[in-house]
Amino acid sequence: MAPNIRKPPSRPGSTLGRKPAKRREKGSTKRGVGSTRSAPRPAVYDRERTSEFDPRSGPRAAPSTGPRPAAGPRLGAGARAPVDPPAHPAPIERPLPPPPPEIRWEELAWEAARAHPDDDFASKEPRPFRCGQVTLAGQPNVGKSTLMNRVIGEKLAIVSPKPQTTRDRIAGYWTGPDTQIVFLDTPGIHKARSPLNRAMVGVAIESLETVDVVVLVVDAQNAVRWADKIAKQKGPSAPLRQTPAVADEGNEPEDFGEDEGGEEAKETEAPLLFDPRVAPGERRVIRSILRYNKKWMVALNKVDVTRHMALLPVIQAYSGLPHVGPIVPISARTADGIAPLVEAIRTYLPEQPAEFSADEFTDRSVRFLCAEFLREQVFLQTREEVPYGVAVEIEKFEDLADLTHVQAVVHVEKPAQRAILIGKAGARMKELATAARAQMEELLGRKVFLEVHVRIEPKWSERIEMLKQFGYIL
Repeated sequence: MAPNIRKPPSRPGSTLGRKPAKRREKGSTKRGVGSTRSAPRPAVYDRERTSEFDPRSGPRAAPSTGPRPAAGPRLGAGARAPVDPPAHPAPIERPLPPPPPEIRWEELAWEAARAHPDDDFASKEPRPFRCGQVTLAGQPNVGKSTLMNRVIGEKLAIVSPKPQTTRDRIAGYWTGPDTQIVFLDTPGIHKARSPLNRAMVGVAIESLETVDVVVLVVDAQNAVRWADKIAKQKGPSAPLRQTPAVADEGNEPEDFGEDEGGEEAKETEAPLLFDPRVAPGERRVIRSILRYNKKWMVALNKVDVTRHMALLPVIQAYSGLPHVGPIVPISARTADGIAPLVEAIRTYLPEQPAEFSADEFTDRSVRFLCAEFLREQVFLQTREEVPYGVAVEIEKFEDLADLTHVQAVVHVEKPAQRAILIGKAGARMKELATAARAQMEELLGRKVFLEVHVRIEPKWSERIEMLKQFGYIL
């Protein structure tokens, strides 16, 4: 039996028990199998003695051969030598640019209002009484309803941040010492697709023909954005060429939904040329205005949130339009420029007595206003398609001894819209009714008991009989 021979453990530095390393053959390309060794690393030298360039301070200065400076006082343990602050170059004083000229919009508005040849504002003699009708036209959500409410001093038309809030033509009466103006608030002129939208735009188009003057309300913010876009494309020094209106996309009358009763207008209508700084949407509205009325003016709304200097190119662009009157910058929210606007409108009105008494302010009934208050809350508290698929109808309006009983019905097109309006356990409907009732009580001056029901009327906005029932088609 062979003896059990153990392999002795290897100790550090000992070669006992290790396999001999294989020698690498010369010329072998495999690593570890006789491959040639890589080039030896260069020796590491002292950077301070060999390098002539310091990446932090640039080229290193040559050592000085003169006498060394005297050593300063020795510092104690832990102390630091004082360091001189780095020398900074003195700031270069450049002259400040001159401040832009201050624009007083009130004075500019008054100047535009007095530019009309029939203006008698500066006359010292008593002015004759004038009365007439004015249509507020424009694209959706430009502030037409807010402007009329501001001038009249009463909330006649509902307002919301969503477009196409106004669906009916609402008249508001403003009576002054020597003037009475009948403002007609109309729906926004837009591309109509559904029967409801066509009915809305048709009401706006009809209101352009039988009035003394049309006020085109323009959103100054959108106008400035479009003018800036054109300026960037053309360049500040490039000439601006006029653009024919017939080349604008969607300029055909059928896009508005109105009934073109006169083929004569199409035959005799000359092609219009617009400044490219006038937005395409405004061009379509201007074409509709000029087709039915040659007396019109411009109210640039929302100047309180617009860069003042940027408005000057917009005013210049609109001043070259045919038959245009004064261009008055206003703010319906803050009432800036309202008085000059009223004065500019007065110059277009005929001399005749007032048509309505001073205590009247609208042609709409209280039932209509109450229905609009409830529909306004739907626009404010719901989103997506819900507010556009809602119609409100007042079924009962009864004045009792101590309160007014109002029973309203909210018509929707889909069951999902009804569920959204009612909300969980009726919470959403309670909020809507509470806010609407507060406005009704302010209008009537007494307590109101509001009762609201929600009914499903499938596709009511596409049915002519339902549009007639709700008063959108006469």
